[in-house]
Amino acid sequence: MQWADKGILIAISKFGETDQLATFLSENHGMVKGLIKGGISKKQKTYLQIGNEFQINWKSRLEEQLGFFSFEPLKVYGAKLFETELKLTLLSCCCSMLYDCLVENQLNKKIYDITLFMLHNIESESNDMIILYNYMLWEKELLSQIGFALNLDKCNATGQTTDLSYISPKTGHAICKSAGEPYRSKLLPMPEIWQSKPSVEGLSFEKIAPALNILAYFFDKRVFQEKNKSMPYLRRNLVK
Repeated sequence: MQWADKGILIAISKFGETDQLATFLSENHGMVKGLIKGGISKKQKTYLQIGNEFQINWKSRLEEQLGFFSFEPLKVYGAKLFETELKLTLLSCCCSMLYDCLVENQLNKKIYDITLFMLHNIESESNDMIILYNYMLWEKELLSQIGFALNLDKCNATGQTTDLSYISPKTGHAICKSAGEPYRSKLLPMPEIWQSKPSVEGLSFEKIAPALNILAYFFDKRVFQEKNKSMPYLRRNLVK
């Protein structure tokens, strides 16, 4: 059994004395794991950094067995992903969230595409708030793609599309102010940044953080609790 694909390295760890266990988010095979023979060698470790993009070849005697990877680097980000503490943190959050949320060998090309865009944005963008905003949008789409979309376009109680002020913690649906006001203590406040598209000049940590907190709530409730896991440490502390 063998195949070739493109992949983003999202996790790497030592396996035995000389090998490494690698996890890639691949374009056409989903999240996949395999061994890289001699992966701790200086030559290979130079390239085997999370976030880097590769042409990967996977091979195993049986499909259900742990296979072996060979690879050719396609894009090595190097120092560009480590220019600021925020870039490094978001890269780590992105890879950790993928690793903990996804099911192995389950194809979802949209997740691959949005992650590739996210990594390119982290590399090329110099404005930290734009990077953080795009990361928030990436998480929101990731939540949707794994089956837990937030429905924020209209009020679940009245159907109206304006004055959406709350989010139901049970359903993830928007609630307008008039319908939600009597139950406001039991509802989540709708982040301002989701009520209208902000300008670049209007982006700030204080405006993005509430949206990240709402996403953390739903990831924890709908994904991590179901897997008996806790949210990755860096992500859990991203906006504290």
